[in-house]
Amino acid sequence: MARAKGRGAIDLERTAVAAIDGASRRGIPDARAVVERSRSVSVTYRLGRPEKVEESARRGLTLVLYDGGRYSVCETNDLREEALERFLDSAAALVRATTPDPFREITDPALYAGRLERDLGTHDPSIAALTPTERHDLAARAEAAALAEAGAEAVAAEAGFEDEEGELFQAHSNGFAAGRKGTRFGLYADVSLADAGDKRPSDSEFASTRSFAALPAPEEIGRGAARRARGKLGAAPMETATLPIIVESRAVGRLLGKLLAALGGRALQQEQSFLAGALGTVVGSPVLDVVDDPLLAGGAASRLFDAEGISARPMPVFARGVLEGNYLDTYYAKKLARRPTTGTWSNVVVTPGGKCAEELMRGVERGLLVRGFVGGNSNPTTGDFSLGVFGTLIENGAPGRAVAEMNIAGNHKELWKRLIAAGNDPWPYGSIRSPSLLFDAVQLSGSGAG
Repeated sequence: MARAKGRGAIDLERTAVAAIDGASRRGIPDARAVVERSRSVSVTYRLGRPEKVEESARRGLTLVLYDGGRYSVCETNDLREEALERFLDSAAALVRATTPDPFREITDPALYAGRLERDLGTHDPSIAALTPTERHDLAARAEAAALAEAGAEAVAAEAGFEDEEGELFQAHSNGFAAGRKGTRFGLYADVSLADAGDKRPSDSEFASTRSFAALPAPEEIGRGAARRARGKLGAAPMETATLPIIVESRAVGRLLGKLLAALGGRALQQEQSFLAGALGTVVGSPVLDVVDDPLLAGGAASRLFDAEGISARPMPVFARGVLEGNYLDTYYAKKLARRPTTGTWSNVVVTPGGKCAEELMRGVERGLLVRGFVGGNSNPTTGDFSLGVFGTLIENGAPGRAVAEMNIAGNHKELWKRLIAAGNDPWPYGSIRSPSLLFDAVQLSGSGAG
């Protein structure tokens, strides 16, 4: 990526380079500096009027030092020249006080090679033209639509709009230097409804995008929240059974995230992962096809380089059920005698299938459409999990009554082999872009009553 232009961007670069030079003057052989700043504005509406308006700004320096196996990470938000000198004195003293670890070293500069110079669509300059009036209008319209859709059953509604802009510059003592800018725009609405007794089912709708134009209309967000809340009216447990489930696209991230967590370097090296040693083996069904794609245009986690400066490139994670990739930063890759990939996931893209969620449902005689998760746990060492769920009963291929107070339980090593179909409705508003997923024969437990 070309270096960002402008007086402020030059200040970021100058500060990062000054931090690296300052560490060198203090006898620290290797250093990594990231200087960043961001600004966000949010407007929340409730009862037809603004309830909260917030604006925040942040700037700071993160400095990582390496000295003969010694390692430290220090942060400061005081970037004045004299304050930076005091900070560097303290950081140098701190790293020298740590215990050497032979696996701690700065990124191999060979991993900086091949970085693309491409606009990933992560920054929308139109953010500069947003006015307070427009922000208020978006939040107000979302809340009004939520209340109109909920009608007489509405107990409460809240809606909000947020925009954020940030930039950073990153420099390493062994030659890396690059910057990036990004924007985010978000709309949400929450709705609570009156139900039997004193029940107050609530749900939300939301969207988060890199560009303002990609946001759905606020009315769509408000109506969606009310409809989702209405889908919980009369919710009750179903019988304990082993049935097919469809996990709605927007909810898949909670489940898939548990699987991805087992692919991190720390968990693998410390044998706290149920996927330790599983590279190249079958972990899921042939439907499980996943790529980590940091170069996805407009993606929530798109990037040309990661926190260590490693040049971004797509990485197969699962190919037709076979585990193909792990998330390894320099430290844990060295401990495992492997080549680093990247320490954190970017855009996790699940290959869609050919049917929409409704078509998947039509093939299920009796099952559960999981619309979300509530609490629960997942053991990263064994793969055992038990997660609270809510959703909609599926009967004869059609949606039935609302279901709540249920759990799904099992082991990830078996669950993903029961994946039998993927929908064609990938969730576009997060870093995990998955369609709805259909699993066969999942254990559901509830009250025991039908």
